[in-house]
Amino acid sequence: MINGKDIIVTMVSKNNAKLGYRFIRQGSSEECLRCSFKHICIDKLEEGRIYQIVNIRKNEHYCKLINDKVKVVEVIESNIKCTVPTRIAFEGSIITYNRITCDEIKCINFTECNPIGLKDGDKCKLVRKLGKVNCNKGKSLTAVVLFRISSFNVKQF
Repeated sequence: MINGKDIIVTMVSKNNAKLGYRFIRQGSSEECLRCSFKHICIDKLEEGRIYQIVNIRKNEHYCKLINDKVKVVEVIESNIKCTVPTRIAFEGSIITYNRITCDEIKCINFTECNPIGLKDGDKCKLVRKLGKVNCNKGKSLTAVVLFRISSFNVKQF
């Protein structure tokens, strides 16, 4: 465990096997579903979540999908920068995340109000408060960093 986050062993392409590299677990191809390494490579990662490499192992395997070698790596689920209503923005608190409802796609805060890697109803720990956000619609919002509490590590909080 690193900072209360479960370490997951998976595989990434040799080119992406760098400490700190972040990636989103997306859907699987037919090739992946038939692969003997599926249980290591994709089964432990949740679709739509962002992961960050924290250790690179020496092991390499050939991947038919990318027609190249992949490295075995250790990852954790990445913290996510987003916005939340100011009334619930307290460092260390556990919140239920719900996306900010807004259709202003040209707004500079749109990415933080609609972050990749979080889903409505996720239980999260508010790791860091970054500051108030100017909202074009007049909502009282604060930029924060959240750590999703998975079903595996919820007992620690």
